[in-house]
Amino acid sequence: MGFNLAVVIGAVAATYVFLVTLLRLTQDAKEPPSISDAVPFVTPMVNMASKGGSFYHLMRDKYNLPIYTLRMPGSRLYIVNSPSLLTPIQNQFRKLSFTALEAIVAVNVFGVSKDTNAIIGGDVTNDTGYLMNFPKYIHSALSAGPGLDALNTRSIEVITQSLDTWVRSGSTTVKMFEWVRHELLLASTEGVYGPGNPFRDPAMEKAWYTFEPHIMMFVLNIYPPIFARKSFKAREYMVKVWERYFDEGLYKKGSELVKARVKINEDFGISLEDTARIEIGGSQAILANTLPATFWVIYHVFSDPVVLQDIRYELLQGVCEDKDGNYMIDLTHVKSSCPLLLSTFKEVMRIHSTSTATRIAMEDHRLDGKYLLKKGSTIMMPSKVQHTNRAVWGHTVDEFNHKRFMREPGVKRVNPVAFRGFGGALVVLRLDLHPVDGKWAQPSTAKSPMVNAMPIPDLDITVELRPRDSRNWKVSFSGYAKDMEISAEDIGGITHVPEH
Repeated sequence: MGFNLAVVIGAVAATYVFLVTLLRLTQDAKEPPSISDAVPFVTPMVNMASKGGSFYHLMRDKYNLPIYTLRMPGSRLYIVNSPSLLTPIQNQFRKLSFTALEAIVAVNVFGVSKDTNAIIGGDVTNDTGYLMNFPKYIHSALSAGPGLDALNTRSIEVITQSLDTWVRSGSTTVKMFEWVRHELLLASTEGVYGPGNPFRDPAMEKAWYTFEPHIMMFVLNIYPPIFARKSFKAREYMVKVWERYFDEGLYKKGSELVKARVKINEDFGISLEDTARIEIGGSQAILANTLPATFWVIYHVFSDPVVLQDIRYELLQGVCEDKDGNYMIDLTHVKSSCPLLLSTFKEVMRIHSTSTATRIAMEDHRLDGKYLLKKGSTIMMPSKVQHTNRAVWGHTVDEFNHKRFMREPGVKRVNPVAFRGFGGALVVLRLDLHPVDGKWAQPSTAKSPMVNAMPIPDLDITVELRPRDSRNWKVSFSGYAKDMEISAEDIGGITHVPEH
């Protein structure tokens, strides 16, 4: 027994010495310092798993380094703490590539064919490549102008019509996240996909909710057909739905954004089936963070009477009443004259965002002339590190301050690089929300999927929706769209109304 124990201890000691030696021989002195390596290659994995989302800012506070290395089995992670290093990283978009990561995601998450993988993964840092061209194709659709205005206007039409239904129903009890998620999903997708919007079918909405929580299993390629079977089946169901959408030409009545995505795929010779698979990524871009972000905005507005009063007053400055007693709000006012609402939104992003901007080093690179980043390594810039930096945000860094991003005379402007974040107005104007148990309690987010930049609450909040008035509303968009009567007839084809 004693002999066996001695053998085990000797083997452990020999393994430890080997790992330490391996780390020292392979860690270049010019690289960012290696930390969390009490047991090289093992301790970082253990600490990241045990500390979860708090790992990065705990390491920042413990070591006080501008950038450091985590050595993992077969890979290097460089974690960036200093805001001053963010811009130099972003400027080197060819050498420190995000598109290289996108190419990996396209294969694992969407399940595209080998041919499409070759198209997407080819020339990831070259101007002729698919991913480098993608922003050029969609730029006009997302820039200020008629295309984007039409998309936003359509979404507002949908949410306004739905709010009319809720107001007519009187006081109603709902699960707040479930309610916000459904309303914003339908409004957002209707604006993008048009009258043929597949998400009008509740089965498509259910499939998305089944697929999304397990995206990380696809990203890491951990045999999702086996270990994420329901999500895999949901993905394949959505692919078939998207195939019908594109095959029947329904996208032609959609937004300029979806048309642009089809155009780049056609120009690069990507098949219809893979266009359908890639559109799952399009849905993710629309929904993954918009839905939880809107939930958190509504939570912070309604849970604080001061915030609610301030924002409601600001919005009301853009509301007028016509001779028939209808209320009208100009969306241009919301876009251009509601700095407090914008500040609140940014503060929600600062407080809640869990995103991590990631790049892959395509070659050895000396960052800022100081730090060697080795080819094939991964550079990570966790938003939580930037958003909890006391030197940037001051002594109130841990507090929610809806006025934090307001420009005030004599107040130093916050470095914009330090802010890394990703229909609420009409909800504020038309409804009051009250928790049924009499108090607002912020839900935890420990179980939120890792891939989300905005966390999903672990538990929902049951609230009572109370209409503030029963008058009709009109929405205008000065400078582009004509006045729009919002009625059920204007939103023809949307027949699914949530139970309440």
